[in-house]
Amino acid sequence: MSKGKGMFRYVSSYQPAAGARDTRDPQAEALSAFFQQVSHMVFKGGPLGMELTRMDAVGRLFTFRQADEPDARAVVGAAGAVPADDAERDGTLWAPQPSSPAWAHLAWLLRELPFVQAFREYGHEGGPTLCGVEAPSRRWAEVLTEHHGERWRVRVALEGRTEPIEFPGMVIGELFGEGRHRELAESHLVDPGI
Repeated sequence: MSKGKGMFRYVSSYQPAAGARDTRDPQAEALSAFFQQVSHMVFKGGPLGMELTRMDAVGRLFTFRQADEPDARAVVGAAGAVPADDAERDGTLWAPQPSSPAWAHLAWLLRELPFVQAFREYGHEGGPTLCGVEAPSRRWAEVLTEHHGERWRVRVALEGRTEPIEFPGMVIGELFGEGRHRELAESHLVDPGI
């Protein structure tokens, strides 16, 4: 056999095989797009004092308030301080590090939350449905979910974090799928330490 010639040939195609079913979920894609758009608004409005207070995933509604004192601190990424205008590259927000402002953590949380939907069939209890987010202060946000007909709130610290927010959609999905949310619950409020 000479170089470049052989008995194996590889063929590729960008089209799904005949009879393959489309596994995309249009509702999940629309929800993800909505969360991405609001995340972008939170990221751009944060330094100006525009703070998200509530986001309803079902009705596709959101509410911002004007803060008395804007938090214009720069977002801190893994490589150090990053000017706000440069913190987005190719449409992907850098994961903010602990000393970043609360609005940067909230923007990242919103960007990552739609992954909860990927855990709907996870574990013996199945994952929750993502209903929205409430951010009553800069200190925390509450992710609103529904699980087996019950409403739950999952608290996520924003201000004064000691660790970056990592994979919140996965953490919440697994938390409910494995049934651990009940161990951490206090009146349908869960603080998993995300």
